[in-house]
Amino acid sequence: MAKPHSLKPRFLKSRRKWVLNVPAELSDTGRRRQLLFDTEKAAAADVEKLKARADNFGVSLTQLTPSRIAEAAEAYKLLEPLSVDLLTAVRDYAQRHRQRNASKSWKEVFDEYQKLPKHRSEKYEKELKDAGETMRSLDRKLVIEISPKTIPDVLSKFAPSTRNAKMRILRAVFNLGIKRGYLVENPINRLDFAELEKGEVETFTVGETTKLLTAALEHEIELLPFLVLGFFCGIRPDGELQKLQWEHVHLKEKQIVIPPSVAKTKRRRFVDVSNNALLWLRAYGSRGGSFVGKIVPYEKSLLTKKRRALQETTGVKRWIQQGMRHSYCSYWLAAHHDVNKLVLQSGHTDANTMWEHYHRGTTEKEAKKFWSIRPKKFTPGNIIEFKQPRAA
Repeated sequence: MAKPHSLKPRFLKSRRKWVLNVPAELSDTGRRRQLLFDTEKAAAADVEKLKARADNFGVSLTQLTPSRIAEAAEAYKLLEPLSVDLLTAVRDYAQRHRQRNASKSWKEVFDEYQKLPKHRSEKYEKELKDAGETMRSLDRKLVIEISPKTIPDVLSKFAPSTRNAKMRILRAVFNLGIKRGYLVENPINRLDFAELEKGEVETFTVGETTKLLTAALEHEIELLPFLVLGFFCGIRPDGELQKLQWEHVHLKEKQIVIPPSVAKTKRRRFVDVSNNALLWLRAYGSRGGSFVGKIVPYEKSLLTKKRRALQETTGVKRWIQQGMRHSYCSYWLAAHHDVNKLVLQSGHTDANTMWEHYHRGTTEKEAKKFWSIRPKKFTPGNIIEFKQPRAA
């Protein structure tokens, strides 16, 4: 019969500590341990805990059947090479089992995200729908089972920029899953977004801008404000310009107020209206253009159709995406050299990025020509007053 352990601390002079030898069956690690204490009182407190554990151990043994003891022995054998104790392994499994039972399929989480009461642009809604189609093969898979290795395989056929866009949407969906308790970690956080080469910012030439504005004044008067405020005020064509109302445009004060409900950044900003922009808007008014309601009176599809027809009329073969805004920023910075004010006017958030994109985007000479683009019947000069028609 094995000699019972005394569980009595002793003082070790060489280390000036109280020592307590703990047998393997009472140790937290399942192995013999030697605990050190500064005082005998602290050692005695641990002795009492170990005695209680010894009593519980004896009771526990009476509850174990031979088959369970055999299973435990086999479990210890499997865990020994991993240096993991049995209790830790069981707790870890139990936790993952509970998490799996609380999880939902990818389709369920995606549908839940799609139904969130959020204001989303038409472009984002389309990208969201496309992302759902891309992940269709994982519809029935639990989100907690979607690993970082799975996603690159699904997105491998897409170009880097498209892949980045889809990953941003997937990250948002997984974040909702974490918030709802369906998974613990976002798999997108373990993936790297592709580093895209920064191409040179493209702008419309002075000639192209003049042709488009002139043709709109002559043939498509309702399209003219869209072009004027895009080219000469830098207002974002997708989203902002299509939401903006004439009540936000204060022509007498030569200023446009972009409210948070319209601004992409959800922050109010104030945009100066240039002298040549005022002249084009005066010409717009003289041709019967309305200053009431929405600045762009078309749905997006009709706007695109009319803009393409205008291109065909002018011979401008290619429409540059965000080209009006890029033109505004490039020509404005070349003329005024004040990047901080341009950040405020355009609604950007980073002056360094703004400078990198638009510094030397065009010459001062071309900028001077750009800000001199005027309707033929109006001569240059400062605008003193502009009487904006009132709503009936």
